[in-house]
This record gives sequence, C-alpha cells and structure tokens, in this order.
Amino acid sequence: MSHPNVAKNDWNGASSILTDSEERRNFYALPSAEWQLLSAPPFNFLKTLERVDDAIDANADIAAEILEIGLESFGLRNEHGLNQIDWHGEAKSSDLDKARSTIRQFYRDWSSEGATERRASYGPVMRDIDGAFAKVADKGAIKILVPGAGKY
Repeated sequence: MSHPNVAKNDWNGASSILTDSEERRNFYALPSAEWQLLSAPPFNFLKTLERVDDAIDANADIAAEILEIGLESFGLRNEHGLNQIDWHGEAKSSDLDKARSTIRQFYRDWSSEGATERRASYGPVMRDIDGAFAKVADKGAIKILVPGAGKY
C-alpha cells in the first residue's frame, strides 16, 4: 500500500536528515582553517549541530507517537501492533516541510514555551473578536469562519 502524500521516514534514524543535510556538508566544505575556527569557542558550531540533532530526535519521537496514534485510529495496524505500511526512506522535501510546520504549530499551540508566540499571533485577533461581540450575551452561539480550518 502506498500513500505518497503522507510523510514517511525511518523515525528511529531521523538524525540522518541532518547528518546528510546541506548545512553540514557546506560546513565541512569550508577550508579546514575556517571550519576549525567555527568549531572552537566562542562559535562552537559543531555543538550547535549536535543540539539540532537532539531536537530532530525529539521531534522524531513526537512524530512517531502521532503516526502510531494515526495508524491505530485508521485501522492501519496489524495484530502485532506494527503498521502495515513500509514508511522507511520515502519522505520528500515537501513532506518534511509539512512535518516541520506541524511540529512548529504543536510547539506554539500546546507548549508553555509557545505562550509568547500565541499571545503575539492570536492576541490581536482575540481582542478584535471580543470587541466585535462584546454585546452578545450568548458567546456560545457565535460562529466564526476560519479559512483553512476545515468543516466540522
């Protein structure tokens, strides 16, 4: 079974995305003296890459949980609890862009660290809505069209 529009990857080896990334290749393509300079204090660029690797691994853990729940929700698991689709090595750059965007949205909307961005993103809209409907007694009766949010 093939699902070309679903992000597919080897979640346990997600850091390979960065290991083979253009940024890392470009870093090592610099003249030796330059990349050694950037690797040492105060820049410590290799430590930055390691932190990015760790973040990718953490994001992969989140993505694996989302995938597992999604597969279970749509009955795409077999009796051993394993998914029935070979997801390894199939991700395209557009799939990765969608995954990055989704992870950023999860971070912004559900983490305590995203509170500042939530206030900046949603605060003005919420203030305008509060102002526009200030005199409406039954706030639960208000319906607001949100383009792109789908129909439910």
